[in-house]
Amino acid sequence: MLNIIIIILILIALTTHRYLTAFWEQRQLPYSAGFMLFANVFALLYLVSFIWMFGAVAGIIISVLCYFQIIYATFLWIILLPWLMLMHRPNRNFALPEVNPFIYGGFSFLVIILGVITIVNFFISEYKSMLEFFNGSPWILAIVLLAILIIGNVSRIVIMSKLVKGR
Repeated sequence: MLNIIIIILILIALTTHRYLTAFWEQRQLPYSAGFMLFANVFALLYLVSFIWMFGAVAGIIISVLCYFQIIYATFLWIILLPWLMLMHRPNRNFALPEVNPFIYGGFSFLVIILGVITIVNFFISEYKSMLEFFNGSPWILAIVLLAILIIGNVSRIVIMSKLVKGR
């Protein structure tokens, strides 16, 4: 159960990280050094968590997918779609609005909570415990992950092309 909570927290933090990265890329994020510190700690935490839950090879692969925002581009983009549509609506310039201070401040707390739960998870669950959901086979995990990546990215391309053409 704790593994599921960790995965959900990581997905929430990945979405939050992408939202804040949009501001960081435009140099509109106050105290960007603090954000970078927590972003790096977050990357280390999900690497450690995924390795513990799925094993070394699968954990590193999933972490690389998260690091290069492939997981975000596959299905987490749907969460930020209303914000993106609001930013790019007709008769509006493409400038970013101000960063939400609740989300910005919450990211650091989210990373701290994830760190504590990751440490607790070492004492509660066993190494590779999440592979039980996939009958102990990393190949089933790989096939499921590949299917999600393909379906999610094709869906994103189709939906975004329709939204862009509708503008």
